[in-house]
Amino acid sequence: MPVALRNTLIILGIAVLVVWWERAFSVLLGTMSQVISVLFVVAILAAGVAYFRRNPLAWLVMKPWQRFVVVVAALGIAFLLIAGYPLLADRITPFGYIALIAALGLLIWWVIRDSRRL
Repeated sequence: MPVALRNTLIILGIAVLVVWWERAFSVLLGTMSQVISVLFVVAILAAGVAYFRRNPLAWLVMKPWQRFVVVVAALGIAFLLIAGYPLLADRITPFGYIALIAALGLLIWWVIRDSRRL
């Protein structure tokens, strides 16, 4: 009887440890994923700012509406990468979410390219 009780306590202890570890690990992974997303957005925005600081004429030759579109699209991408998917999960598929980010990125590229035409 004591051996069976000891083995049962060991099994229950391992089960409790597994359940606790799984919950703690999932919270840790969620937090790390959010931190990585924020760092990714900061890196993208920093790259955009660095581009326009190196090429100030690229920003100055843009019309005001083009500047507005670039800023709003960049903020849209930042919003989608940081908090967009949990908010839009019931309205858009993961592929649609990625396509929306790609469309905003292409919009920024198109506006910058269009501003360089004579």
